Amino acid sequence: METLAIPGRILLGALSLVAPMRCAVCGQAVGRASRWPLCGRCEASIIDSSPGVAAPRCRVCGKPLISERGTCMRCRDSDFGFDSAFPLFQYSGDARAAVLAYKSAGRRSLAPFFATVLAEALASRFPGRPVVPVPPRPGKLRRKGWDQVEDIVRSLERRHGVEASRILVRADGTEQKALGLQGRAANMRGKIRVAEGLASPEYPVLLDDVLTTGATLSECAAALRRAGAIRVDAVAIAAD
Repeated sequence: METLAIPGRILLGALSLVAPMRCAVCGQAVGRASRWPLCGRCEASIIDSSPGVAAPRCRVCGKPLISERGTCMRCRDSDFGFDSAFPLFQYSGDARAAVLAYKSAGRRSLAPFFATVLAEALASRFPGRPVVPVPPRPGKLRRKGWDQVEDIVRSLERRHGVEASRILVRADGTEQKALGLQGRAANMRGKIRVAEGLASPEYPVLLDDVLTTGATLSECAAALRRAGAIRVDAVAIAAD
């Protein structure tokens, strides 16, 4: 990990000689030259699963379109605070396995991989625009001890020169994953604000890990607009 002190790096290097790094998706041994815990096959599988920039996507939520045109059926009846969202992958297959390994199994060394693919998307779709990370729920942060979005943002800053603006604050509440579409929107209402005394960039790009209903991103975007944002777009690793 990027924050390890020199003794920690030496220890990890020594351990890798007797206990090779394992792929976070398939469990196979990964060569010591690998930049992250993914074997070549699984990394290629994840990258190849992306619909790509040119694929037909909903102009609002960014999920791939199959039979619809322009906007998916759900987004036609929804009112989001953001202007557009762009998830890199579908939350399935090897991409889902990698996200779960990162979020749930604590494979934090995957952060540079996710940052790398996100940096490419940011450069092609939103060049030069600052990233605003979605803030974690305080209770979740206390329980887990780390924020998966923050780890990725740090890697974006250090490795890719992406500007980050950590201005959003989140109140505690019920976990979103326990709620449905309407419940998620109601649960997030009024829970996000821009920190006192700060203003939003005019053209921020929200960053989250998984886009499900869009309720969290929508509330974040609304807070940014109240603080001066003109347009708010969003990127996410995956869409569920």
